[in-house]
Amino acid sequence: MDYTLTKSDLSRLKSKLTRAKNSKDPEKVLAACEEAFAIFEEKGYPDNWHTWNIAREDAQFLKDRGLKML
Repeated sequence: MDYTLTKSDLSRLKSKLTRAKNSKDPEKVLAACEEAFAIFEEKGYPDNWHTWNIAREDAQFLKDRGLKML
């Protein structure tokens, strides 16, 4: 598999994750993470892929408990 993720792809995904986190809505964070992981599967994982993994785990934890993000 070739790594074809571009800087603009990564920048767009980071921005989307930041906006989702700022909304304090776990559903939006989960959606942003799922979109990112789908693109990573297709184009390759960046070195900081764990950023999305941590956000996804945190959002899922809060969603399961009916809480909003801080």
